[in-house]
Amino acid sequence: MQIRLDQLATHLQKNLRPLYTLWGDEPLLAQEAGDAIRAAARAAGHSERQVHVVSGAHFN
Repeated sequence: MQIRLDQLATHLQKNLRPLYTLWGDEPLLAQEAGDAIRAAARAAGHSERQVHVVSGAHFN
């Protein structure tokens, strides 16, 4: 399921998924989306997170 940044706040108010993948050409927008997801997770009582970064031109 793809969610645009302008839809994210509404989505996070309704339900919180166990996994989110952030991608795009704008680092600031990805950071803002991550901040919103983390804030919603904290509000729901979650205190742990795992981060996996994949980058590079040769990633399959």
